[in-house]
Amino acid sequence: MQASSEQLTHLAGVWAHGWALSRGVAPPTALGRAHRLEVGLPQHRVRYVVSGGRDLASHAPAWNGPGTVVKAFLARDETAAVLGPSWRVGECEALMSTALPGHTDPAPEPYRIQVQSQGATHRALALAPDGRAAAEAWAALHRGHAVFDRVVTDPEHRRRGLGRALMGALGRICADQGAHTGVLVATQDGCALYGALGWSVVCEVTPALLPEGALTAP
Repeated sequence: MQASSEQLTHLAGVWAHGWALSRGVAPPTALGRAHRLEVGLPQHRVRYVVSGGRDLASHAPAWNGPGTVVKAFLARDETAAVLGPSWRVGECEALMSTALPGHTDPAPEPYRIQVQSQGATHRALALAPDGRAAAEAWAALHRGHAVFDRVVTDPEHRRRGLGRALMGALGRICADQGAHTGVLVATQDGCALYGALGWSVVCEVTPALLPEGALTAP
């Protein structure tokens, strides 16, 4: 999927708002075409989301506080060149999208799916027979989009279709609430799962951290 710079800027904003809802932090503040989120965690005090190389270059000198995280909707080499050696640049990820509701596979036996909803935010759990959570996934709605986040399966319960079932359950709920497009940022390992579910790669995404004291850049 080819996306224009305007589309990428829009999707970066959508993703930033959905991520904030999913993680329970305040909505992002717009900084021109970039977004700032107050997170307040060690090694993750503040997060910036930006979609263009020029925008990253213009903002990066001011993003100099230890514990700053950047999600750049750019290639890794371009991001690293702009940020410089003080930053710890992570492995390339991918922005992906799909039309909703998408796949709707039921939970495989003997698991059952439970969905907990609060406003525009939904958490889906795959519960084992003993009642423990074997997998979970989150989705949050923003401007007709469902932002998927934290799709995690316990190692003992992997390769049983739980992630697929949770994504389908969340997709149905979000579509019923008016969402027409799903978006997420996937690791390289996650791309295989989402690609099998019909998701398409929109662009590369690069994470970067300006470390606090104990963590040093490579």
